[in-house]
This record gives sequence, structure tokens and C-alpha cells, in this order.
Amino acid sequence: MTATESDTRGTGELTERVRTAWADALGHDEFTDQDHFFQVGGHSLGALQVVRDLGADLGRKIPVRVLFRNPTVGGLAQALAAESPEALA
Repeated sequence: MTATESDTRGTGELTERVRTAWADALGHDEFTDQDHFFQVGGHSLGALQVVRDLGADLGRKIPVRVLFRNPTVGGLAQALAAESPEALA
């Protein structure tokens, strides 16, 4: 397996985790990986729920600003994959 395949597989798993956290916070799963969180029914309390749930799932603290700066499933998954846990704190 190449490094790129490994990175893609890791991001894929992370993308699924982000989708699950979004669906829980939004109360629906009617969004794509490119939809903006706040345009599919998200709000600030939902954003807090997403980062809390993802943080618990991943075992690290995720500041809410990461979601605000990366408001799509794909963008958030990439940001979380690219950042070390120390950089997110």
C-alpha cells in the first residue's frame, strides 16, 4: 500500500466519523460532503456538539474554530487528518 492509499483510507474513515457527528447534530443525513454545515440546518450549538462528539470519538480536543474554518464534511475531515492533535489544542 502506498502512502497516498494509506492517507486516503485514513481520511475516508475520518470522513465517515464526521458524517455521523453531523447527522447526530443536525438530526438528519440529507447533506453531501460539500454542503456547508450552516446551510443544511446547522447552528452554533450543533457545531459545539459536532466537535464534542468528534473529540470524544478521536480522543482529542477539537476547537470549534476548526469546524467554522472547515464547514463541509470533506473539509473538516481533511483538516482533522492534516493537523496533529497538538496543533488543534
